[in-house]
Amino acid sequence: MKSRVFFFMLCAGLFFTSSCKKAATDDLCVPSLSLEVFDSQLRGNLNTGLKGYTYLIMKDGQVKYTHSSGDARSHQDGYQAWDEYQTMHVASISKTISTVATLRLLKMKGVSVNEGIGKYLPPHWQIGPNVGNITFSQLMSQRTGFFYVINESENLSTKYDGLKEMVAAGANGMNTRKYSNVHHALLRVILPVLWDYPNISGRIYDDDYTAMRYEQIVNTLVFQPLGIHAELKDADPNGGVLAYSSATDPEGEFEEFDYTKSAGGYGWVLSAHDLAKFWAYLWHSNVLIDESQRQAMRTTEMGLWNSGNTTGGRYYCKLGGWFRTVNGLEHWLRSAAVEFPDGTALVLFVNSASSTGLRSIIVDAYEKSFGCF
Repeated sequence: MKSRVFFFMLCAGLFFTSSCKKAATDDLCVPSLSLEVFDSQLRGNLNTGLKGYTYLIMKDGQVKYTHSSGDARSHQDGYQAWDEYQTMHVASISKTISTVATLRLLKMKGVSVNEGIGKYLPPHWQIGPNVGNITFSQLMSQRTGFFYVINESENLSTKYDGLKEMVAAGANGMNTRKYSNVHHALLRVILPVLWDYPNISGRIYDDDYTAMRYEQIVNTLVFQPLGIHAELKDADPNGGVLAYSSATDPEGEFEEFDYTKSAGGYGWVLSAHDLAKFWAYLWHSNVLIDESQRQAMRTTEMGLWNSGNTTGGRYYCKLGGWFRTVNGLEHWLRSAAVEFPDGTALVLFVNSASSTGLRSIIVDAYEKSFGCF
């Protein structure tokens, strides 16, 4: 009996003694991201003279924080406060949307992303040197070489006739990356042919048909599976977001537009809520694309731009921006979607200019949100 008591007391003594000693690792910390701090840092960084903004912070595809501030429309313009359901032209984030639609359709058709685009251009188009060998991957990652054949100083058109002329002129065959709206605008023409292929004889892939079918195909493959309504036009001057030159600008600008016949690299009108839904499904679900396709996007940056490296690894990004100049002042609509390596993501809409770019605002807030909190 005594030996048992002694054993218990010995064990208890060891337990309590070791618990009171400070281990060598007690002062060590593995920094992690605090979403609460990220939210706070973003608000501070966005307090830079913006007319207004809205954002959604997500983690592993789930919305964790939302915040809106300022005016989507000023009192002079029929006041609307910012919220995540205000719709806006997302501009170049349309490139990511077109890319996802293309990846989905390629998989449906059993076509490799490394296949040449030549046979999926309208049959009556003249295909210039090296164009037929441009792969879907190169087109969507903007590595076509079109610019070195057509005079680089020219503003290449995203409309049907301009794209037709560009294809006829050819490419230089170099895998050089250069940003332009024309690459994803060309998908507006290619997707209808790819959808019909190989039954393309007798069809007329003209301006009207390809524009109509592109909008239908993207809605079918991208937006409808997510329950999202999206359009390529904004003809309601009394609804949605206006563009302002600064926080003090009393009167905003509305651009009535229908981008059906020039879209692909820009054009889609969405709310921040719906864009965040698309972004979450893109990175954290196989509803739209699978992991091998996501990895291909990461590797080649198809449909992405403005990506970079930060704490913990590489982030993937697409920015959008659209402006009108009135009386010498630029009135801006800007958007950003960022996926960080730890599964943290952000979608941000802004409706004025700022001295600091959106990517810098976001990445700075993210990096300052790491620590031992």
